[in-house]
Amino acid sequence: MCSFGGGGKHMKLSDIFVYLNNLVWSNPIIFLILGSAIFYTIILKGVQVRNLKHQVQLLFSSSDSEAGISPFATFCTVIGYRVGTANVAGVAVAIWSGGPGAVFWMLITSILDTAISYAECALGQVYKIKQDGEYRGGAYYYIQRGLGLKPIALIYALLTLICVPILTVAPHAFSITSGFKNSLGISQYITGAIVAVLLFIVISGGIRRIAKTAEMVVPFMTIGFVILTIIVIVMRIGEVPAALSMIVSSAFGTNAVFGGLMGTAVLWGVKRSVNSSGAGMGEAVPAASATECSHPGVQGLVNSFSVYIDVFVCICTALIIILTDCFNVQDTAGNIIHVSGGSTAIATQAAEPGIAWAQEALNSIFPGGIGAVVLAFFLFFFAFTTLLNYYYQGETAIAYMLYNKSQKTRKTAIWALRIVMPIVFFYFAIQTSSTSFSSGELGVGLMVWFNVIILLIMSPTIKKVFEDYTRQRKDGVEKPVFNPEKLGIKNADIWMEINKDAIEAENNK
Repeated sequence: MCSFGGGGKHMKLSDIFVYLNNLVWSNPIIFLILGSAIFYTIILKGVQVRNLKHQVQLLFSSSDSEAGISPFATFCTVIGYRVGTANVAGVAVAIWSGGPGAVFWMLITSILDTAISYAECALGQVYKIKQDGEYRGGAYYYIQRGLGLKPIALIYALLTLICVPILTVAPHAFSITSGFKNSLGISQYITGAIVAVLLFIVISGGIRRIAKTAEMVVPFMTIGFVILTIIVIVMRIGEVPAALSMIVSSAFGTNAVFGGLMGTAVLWGVKRSVNSSGAGMGEAVPAASATECSHPGVQGLVNSFSVYIDVFVCICTALIIILTDCFNVQDTAGNIIHVSGGSTAIATQAAEPGIAWAQEALNSIFPGGIGAVVLAFFLFFFAFTTLLNYYYQGETAIAYMLYNKSQKTRKTAIWALRIVMPIVFFYFAIQTSSTSFSSGELGVGLMVWFNVIILLIMSPTIKKVFEDYTRQRKDGVEKPVFNPEKLGIKNADIWMEINKDAIEAENNK
């Protein structure tokens, strides 16, 4: 127990996380996210919907190098973290608090957020460096090298180290262990210990082992989950029109049952979208910056496309839950306004909003509890690949903060993180649902506040990079080349080395 707040009131650690999370995720952050997403959609001329075919082509456009990984490996790594337990458990929580309409606003926000993802990933590429034989990048690099604000960059790096491999680990750890407990009755302690060891084995290999793991796992887990969804849709095909109508009418406040939740639906749609995709918090930037490419615009497009995969999985989860009527909804006063008709455990609130709802939904389709078991394994892969990227963000933050130290010192600190993170994972794996999700959302919210404001300040540079790439493509250049000096962008010297031959050839014309 610890003392927190006035009047000598004592609160548990979980209560502190809940209080701070509600403070961070108040209305101002919703306006910041939506406003910024619309702003970037306008100045980048709808980049997220105008370049879909080209985005897919870029996934396989080049290979890796000694210093960087391929765009496809980066894509899988980013998808690995974006498609996590928030795509399943988080969707259930959104429906519980915001009604089915939250799903609609989640979709809209995610499409808009794709422009922010382009902005942060392209900017990360612009200001990346080569350190210890690898490309390194992150929001702290573009804060220091693009704005000259090293103290602010150091604060953000420290925030990244605390929020990502520590706080945001929580919901994924809990979801893995609770999924296997619900379906197979395995103790959370046992599952937590096993996964902690597996986590250590993979992250000890650095970005290359992480990327290879993601390349193997991500296609399997995404396609498999889509197949599950298709089966549910086929089995409940008669309910599809009514379910879609419920989602849309609830989103605009015209549904007889959920009409009073429109504002809450928007809030939870935005909240779950950002927590799921990570767009705006700078999560994808370190992995995006580690890519070998000829122009920052390439990785901006590749990684923004990954948001579509993320939101697609969210929609799949929502359909599974809603079509089987395995959900409850509470209003802002805490009254239950919809009781599940597809699950007794949910109807009696024996199954809390989260993984259990999706497992109950699949159990109503598949006999003998098979659905819950299958989902538990999918959740393991979803969460595990997310954790790998979270670790890499922590590693990159350490490398930045210890830039002027010896390589030995950096390696020692990185190995310390490789040991600490599995321990933190195990701690959260045996905590309660409220503690896990509140701490994870708090970490995301703190980084969003910081990073999105920085992105708005740096919007002129982002626009320059976008327009340069677009102009070269219009001029028939199949593989645009980035020359920062030509654009008047300073402190991006690594690109003069990367594109040395192409730049010299152009200058000699």
